[in-house]
Amino acid sequence: MKRLLACTCVLVGTILAVAAGADAPVPRSSNQETKPIPSNTINDGPARATKDRTHGASNETIAQPKRIKDSYPLDGSDERHKSVACIQQVTVDLLALHNMYKETHWNLTGPLYLQLHEYYDQQATFYLGQADVFAERVLQLGASVDGRFSTIARTTTIPEMPAGYLTDNESIQLLLDRVTILQKEIYQLIRATEQIDAPTSNKLQDLGYAVDKNLWQLRAHLERPGSEGESLPWVGHR
Repeated sequence: MKRLLACTCVLVGTILAVAAGADAPVPRSSNQETKPIPSNTINDGPARATKDRTHGASNETIAQPKRIKDSYPLDGSDERHKSVACIQQVTVDLLALHNMYKETHWNLTGPLYLQLHEYYDQQATFYLGQADVFAERVLQLGASVDGRFSTIARTTTIPEMPAGYLTDNESIQLLLDRVTILQKEIYQLIRATEQIDAPTSNKLQDLGYAVDKNLWQLRAHLERPGSEGESLPWVGHR
């Protein structure tokens, strides 16, 4: 019995040793070549996505948009310089009028204070917004705009308002004179730019329409007929 048990143990040990040897990796010789793994079995991730987007071309070989030395609008530098000069002038005059309307808004007196106080503030905001529109057009044409206080004071064509308080009727008269100067300038600039810079000319036409409306509203305040057509006492026509 003991002999049979010993033979059985030896047999089991032999079987386990054979099984362990079958699972062990076969050692490679030092001169054996390593075969490369096929590229189509690797997940490229972002690199593969980029390759698909560019249809196989690298970023260095993709045709870039053509660089133009002068990509600003208008046919030539002379046209741009002329248009920029026109817009620069109207910009400083718009900034000057913005300031004049604000001054009048603050210093206004008289029976029409409440109505004109609000109206003058609205007009000041309008002229400031228009100055921004035309200043940006200068930049679109490839030049810088000069809106410094010293430049406005030196180059504006619009006379400044008198200092101190202004009556309602006096303020209307003074603003009528100054807005009329801007109106004439706008129509001149429309003609100067309509052949060389149509977008600027169109914006000037829009501004001209608004300025015409402003003048009409100012004049309307001076016409206040009474029951028999006479002017009211506080309205004096110069």
